[in-house]
Amino acid sequence: AVKVPPFWRENPAIWFSQLESQFVTSGIVQDSTKYHTVVASVETEILSQVSDIITSPPNNDMYKTLKERLINIFSDSEERRLKKLLQDVELGDKRPSTLLREMQDLAGNRVGDELLLSLWLQRLPTQMQAILTTSSDDLNKLSIMADKIADVTSGSEICSNHVKTKVPETSTPYDCISNLQAQISELSLKIDRMSQFRRSRA
Repeated sequence: AVKVPPFWRENPAIWFSQLESQFVTSGIVQDSTKYHTVVASVETEILSQVSDIITSPPNNDMYKTLKERLINIFSDSEERRLKKLLQDVELGDKRPSTLLREMQDLAGNRVGDELLLSLWLQRLPTQMQAILTTSSDDLNKLSIMADKIADVTSGSEICSNHVKTKVPETSTPYDCISNLQAQISELSLKIDRMSQFRRSRA
C-alpha cells in the first residue's frame, strides 16, 4: 500500500517525487489510481484550491492535470524565490552547508556561483567569512570547510552578522524589483573585488 506523506506546501514538486517513487515500488501505473490516491490523501483545504478538477476531472491525464495545477499554485513565483534568496534566508541554527543547499535550491539556474557565493558568505559569521574568502575552492568544498569551522567554533561567541533587509509593506511590485536590482548591483561590485583578490593569489 502507498503511504502518502503529508502534502508539502513549501515544495510540492518534491512531494510529488516522493509519491511517485511509492507508485513505482507499489507497481501503480494507472493514471486514475494515481489521481484518486492524491484526492483521497491530500487535505480538504488543499483540494479546495483545485475544486474544478476534483468535481469535474478530465477524461485523460487526470493525475498529470492535478499534479501540474497543485505545483503551479503552491510553488513560489520567480520574483518570490529571488526575494527569498536575497533577503529572507538566514543561517540561524542551520549548518553552513545546509544554508548553501537551501540557497542553491532557491537560485536554480538563475544565479551564477560567484553571486551565490557572495550571498552565502554574507549570511555567515564575520570570522568565518574572513577564513573562507582566502580560499579558491569551489562552493561545495567551501561549505565543507565552513561546517568544520562551525564545529570548531561551536559554543563560542561567534555569531552571524547578517542583517535582513525588509521590503516595506507599502512598497509596490516595481519598488520591490528596483530594491532587488539595487542589491544585485551592490553584490556584483563585491564579487568583482573578491574575484580580483582571488586572481591576485593565484
